Amino acid sequence: MNPRPLRAALPFPAVFAVAVAALPILLAACGQESESPPVAAGAPTPALLQAPTPEMEEWVKETLAGLTLEEKVGQLICSDIAGEYMAEDDPRFQNWIRLARDHGLGMFVLYGGTPRDVAHLLNRLQREADIPILVSADFEGGPGQQVTGASEFPANMAFSAAGSEELMYRAAAAAAVEGRAMGVHLTYTPVVDIASQPLNPAQSVRSFGGDLDLLAEMVQAYVRGYHENGMLTTAKHFPGRGDIEIMPGNAPWTWINKSAQAVEEQDFRAFKHAIDAGVDFIMSEHIAIPSVTEGSELPASVEGKLATGWLRDRLGFEGILTSDDLWYDHVVERFGAEEVAVRAFEAGHDIILKPKDPVATIRALVQAVESGRITEERVDEAARKLLTLKARLSLHQHRYVEEDRVGELVGTPDHLELVQEVADRSLTLLKNEGVLPVSPEGLGRVVNINVQKTRTDPSPPALDTRLAEAFPGTRSFTLRPGTGSLVYDAAWAAVAEADLVVLSLFVIRDRNGEATPVRAGDLAFLRRVISTKPGRVVAMAYGNPHLIREIPQVPAFLVGYGERGWYGNQQVYFDTFVRALTGELEPSGKLPVLVSDEYPIGSGLGY
Repeated sequence: MNPRPLRAALPFPAVFAVAVAALPILLAACGQESESPPVAAGAPTPALLQAPTPEMEEWVKETLAGLTLEEKVGQLICSDIAGEYMAEDDPRFQNWIRLARDHGLGMFVLYGGTPRDVAHLLNRLQREADIPILVSADFEGGPGQQVTGASEFPANMAFSAAGSEELMYRAAAAAAVEGRAMGVHLTYTPVVDIASQPLNPAQSVRSFGGDLDLLAEMVQAYVRGYHENGMLTTAKHFPGRGDIEIMPGNAPWTWINKSAQAVEEQDFRAFKHAIDAGVDFIMSEHIAIPSVTEGSELPASVEGKLATGWLRDRLGFEGILTSDDLWYDHVVERFGAEEVAVRAFEAGHDIILKPKDPVATIRALVQAVESGRITEERVDEAARKLLTLKARLSLHQHRYVEEDRVGELVGTPDHLELVQEVADRSLTLLKNEGVLPVSPEGLGRVVNINVQKTRTDPSPPALDTRLAEAFPGTRSFTLRPGTGSLVYDAAWAAVAEADLVVLSLFVIRDRNGEATPVRAGDLAFLRRVISTKPGRVVAMAYGNPHLIREIPQVPAFLVGYGERGWYGNQQVYFDTFVRALTGELEPSGKLPVLVSDEYPIGSGLGY
């Protein structure tokens, strides 16, 4: 079944449009690199991401010519920084200053912090650097995934469920506005890994799903939204993380154990869509594919047949190829902390992401050039690509952000309304045997049973509060690892008196493992509740549509697309669910992933 037709495009909220228009002025009015005066409000401003111009090309040429070999290599290293406040003499902070000032790192990747702290830190690092730094972050769930107070969106699969390129564009645009306001220039997104195996949803809601045509539409809108608001994008995780398995006898290394034809038609096709959409970076992953590399079990991070032979020569990618993190223990143990960086560069990577020791890695790459293992021309090519993007972002003229105005653009009410709209339009109703919407009489005595995968999880208590606000008198119980019999007994007694039982499922998939890891005791309890309260049970899965396979007799089943943490705003669906219960909101999402023969791609009911 095909996803429902796209909704008609909606106009941008007025304040959001003003924010987009104001951002170039905010950036241009501070930290001038040249002697030209600040741009006045209302005057023409440079585009946030421009096509190369002769002036930019001359800056790149002159800058590159003025660098030593060690400085050129430094441009190709990306190390991590934390955005939260820390004292000036904190050893971590001083190390970042040294990396920027003394070793000329060309990139940093940001984790954590609050918007103003992030902007302050990034301005400080930019002041220390001779050449503007290109700052990256993983905005998989929007900037709020990393920065507390910024806008956090549901995961990719939510946008596919909504089936709207316009919604995807607006979310990407909002994320880019917030990112540039804080001083971030590149997002390590979108994830373009497919999701085609119901029993092995390795990426789950991180993926746009299993419909490659829909994925192409979402990626086009995603890249356009970021580009038109001044940020660069990265497709990941090449060669594809959607259908990976643990390599037999070689854990934790993973591979794609499919035929060459299947890999080309599925995994590589998804990346070709991203390339056609104009992504600036592609991130490789530590994944092998023997079927397309003459039997090689080397991962793409060091396998030239994948990084160059396939990605460059056959798929036609001409942008910047970055490794994924190289500091992982199993990566260092197999290849060596510095050797893995040299091998990644030999394989065709331009940027070395998070090596264990950035300074030692610079030395190792310089030695590889001096020994003839790597050519200096290859280093120049990679550095030229990065410098060109810095120029296109106008960082050679405007590298700073105006810290006092961050609050005007980050986490704004319009953006938060957009976050809620994504949840509302993506909510998917897979089953409804006359339970929804619930009449006021049916909401008199509500019992909510949370099933959480981990021992600690902030989402169930937050949901308990929201349900109690919406339906006074709601009684909530949480089943977690180690829950004793007293909780089950109390929950069962409450169920017996309930008009409506809500099953709130906070059970995300195991990566590279079980798709529906519900504890046996909890599953037996849920099935008992369903059989005892016919027509009066509704399940809501927060981030895992596959759970319906475990409770097929449930009379009503809804799904939202957020796993919490790194993988999408989960709690935004609480209000969506409440309004769906009462009928104020009619679910309209369509399932973007195959769950079973009964619930194929495109499944989804209304009222």
